[in-house]
Amino acid sequence: MNTRLCPVLTSILISLPFGVPAQAQVPDAANSYFVPEAGEYAAPIKGSAAIRFLRACPNNDGGTVLPNKARIKVVLKDADNAPIPDLEVVRTYVHFNGGTEKQGFFGDGADSIIANGVENPGGACPLVQYLYADAPTDATGTTYITFTGPGGARDPDRKWGHYDSELPVVANGVQLQGRFTDAGTNGEYVLRIKNVDIKGGLQNGKDHGESVTSVDYNSFRSHLDEPPDDMTYWRDLDSDGTYGSSDFSILVGHQDHGCSDPMSP
Repeated sequence: MNTRLCPVLTSILISLPFGVPAQAQVPDAANSYFVPEAGEYAAPIKGSAAIRFLRACPNNDGGTVLPNKARIKVVLKDADNAPIPDLEVVRTYVHFNGGTEKQGFFGDGADSIIANGVENPGGACPLVQYLYADAPTDATGTTYITFTGPGGARDPDRKWGHYDSELPVVANGVQLQGRFTDAGTNGEYVLRIKNVDIKGGLQNGKDHGESVTSVDYNSFRSHLDEPPDDMTYWRDLDSDGTYGSSDFSILVGHQDHGCSDPMSP
């Protein structure tokens, strides 16, 4: 070994946590997890009480959609159960494909979310394939992904339609599992975000971009007084376990919304 390099090497190792760059620390899927949250970060609402805020509009216009800083808390730990600090924001994300196979999008992200500029009936929609973390992980290995945008501020580049049965949460290449609370068990919670754009622009067999149209309205209205069916879960926008007038009123409040209406961008 060239002894002249030792002081330099030692200095580099001392300057890095555990002598390893955060980017090289691989989260352990058993020790790491994410939890649904809402409200103030210092005193959060967690679990089922937070899940009721996980509903979106393709305009990301706030109000009754993704309210109260709806988010997931992400906790990253390695195989020794040690926190992983300082992981860059782009390494922790919710993964969308960006669109459907019919639109030319493939991969291992959520493939029923429509978030692209293909065949939009209104204003062009941004391509959204990653919802990145709000900030690097802190000393405890914790960060957040707030869905409207970091810290709850509206990001006009976060617009999507439709929904998916699972939105993958990934950190440094590792897909994480969810818990209802920090004390819960990995795998007991799967991230889903409902959407007033319940048809995802897929009206009449077409594969249009995201917008809330009469097709969505009719889907909600025609089932308002009907027995539960396989779509009741997705129409239950306030996640109280039933589909009713309160859910329908959320849809009505976002009627005709798209990527450029009512807020542009």
